[in-house]
Amino acid sequence: MRSFFLPRAVAVHLPVRLSLASLTLGMLLGGCAPQQAASTDAAQRQLTDQTVNSVNWMQQSGEFSALSYQAFNTAETAFTQAKAAPGRQKAVVVDLDETMIDNTAYAGWQIKHHQPFSDATWSKWTQARQAKALPGAVEFSHYVIAHGGRIFYVSNRDQADFAATVDNLKALGFADVGPQTLLLKPTGGGSNKTARFSQVERQGYDIVVYAGDNLNDFSGEPYHKLNTQRRDFVNRHQEEFGHKYIVLPNPSYGDWEGGMAKDYWPAGAAEKVKIRQDKIDAWNGK
Repeated sequence: MRSFFLPRAVAVHLPVRLSLASLTLGMLLGGCAPQQAASTDAAQRQLTDQTVNSVNWMQQSGEFSALSYQAFNTAETAFTQAKAAPGRQKAVVVDLDETMIDNTAYAGWQIKHHQPFSDATWSKWTQARQAKALPGAVEFSHYVIAHGGRIFYVSNRDQADFAATVDNLKALGFADVGPQTLLLKPTGGGSNKTARFSQVERQGYDIVVYAGDNLNDFSGEPYHKLNTQRRDFVNRHQEEFGHKYIVLPNPSYGDWEGGMAKDYWPAGAAEKVKIRQDKIDAWNGK
């Protein structure tokens, strides 16, 4: 290691200079912290404000209800027309959140308080057992059972929220809700649903219809992929939508959002705002 010689005059005054520099730096940093926090808060407010119209539409419009009824009417027809493989019972796999039940009140809380999604607040919402049924969803669950099928609720809710989810679904009148049919995210496992789809099939069922608001509710192929790849999945399976895959509308949130950019989810609020703006395909006015 090299050694450096400091002249005596510099050495004598160095501690004082360092102290002054430290004080100045501390004042600068102290001033920056509130500014950075304010900038982050403003960006988060902008993110939540951008979802206002989506949540208004989901909660208020007749069109949203119409699309929900349309989805489940189509699902009933698809289920009736489907033929199970020999020796297997027909089954339907449905997602829960924004497919069978409505959590837009949680989104409303986020908007009113400018809060991002968090596992803690989401769990508090699920424990409140206040989700509502989507139009046509309860009736569809009973239709499947009445016509010789089995319905499986495959959700990425946490296992800690299992009892609350069962209570909420039963209170709403959903059919056949229990440990065998409610398949939540495994403890310590990921949110890819493929293993749980296979679990249903290993029990002797043939999944003839899937219903969800996210492409990941139908297959593991588009899981955590960019939107170019997700759209490619849709294009290659276009004949199955409306027959095997039934999509519920959800413009408020979803994996399509993370599909806008490779590092979208780890990005800060300001970066997310920029990504959203950059992805808009806009007319140049000419």
